[in-house]
Amino acid sequence: MRRTTSTMLRRVLSGSVAAVLVTGGLLAVAPAASADVTYVPEKWNGKVVYLSQACHDRGDTVCHDNTGCSGFSENRNSYLLAMSTIRETGTSHPNLLERGYKVVRGDGLTRQNIDSSNRVGADVHVPLHSNAISKACESGFSASRYGTHAMYVSTAGRECSQKLLSAVGPSSPGTNDARQYRTDLGELNQTNAVACYLEQEFHVWNRGVYWMWNRDAWSWRIAAGIDAYLGYP
Repeated sequence: MRRTTSTMLRRVLSGSVAAVLVTGGLLAVAPAASADVTYVPEKWNGKVVYLSQACHDRGDTVCHDNTGCSGFSENRNSYLLAMSTIRETGTSHPNLLERGYKVVRGDGLTRQNIDSSNRVGADVHVPLHSNAISKACESGFSASRYGTHAMYVSTAGRECSQKLLSAVGPSSPGTNDARQYRTDLGELNQTNAVACYLEQEFHVWNRGVYWMWNRDAWSWRIAAGIDAYLGYP
């Protein structure tokens, strides 16, 4: 039987507590500073999912942004996608909390997110990104140039990536969906958890951007892919 969660969710954060807010049925405990935020369902299935927000820090202490068509921001979109994948979105499909997962949302630098994922003992580590071919908004290309990509380095990551690709890919407007073996990404090589890195779509074409902005309609597919990989605990 699928585990469900009520609208009252506990949001548990590390660090010193600065405030307690109750709004819209969500109990939020906000820390003074934290590199991650933890969301706990009413009925936990024992598994931890780490959602790592996009941060291209390039070895410094700043999260540089990638931009695309119509003012698209990869960093902003990654945050909003994480939030949509965690919580109820009004569709008939359950997202991660409704499926019973404890979720840690990493919003720090890449190294912080890797260390945090290892510290919390995540079962799956999923970076949420969007893709690019050039830095400019492109035109004149067909849907076959774009699509959903899922990246991996380990055998288990290959399976997880395939589950994500199978769940998300059919929804995205691009048709060049692909699973890719990568050895050059820290979030694939340095996490103890099984890592599957999602490039949801390309942000350099308008159809991809509009689809990503409509995230509440399809973010449940990420949760479904993770759930399928972990065997529906």
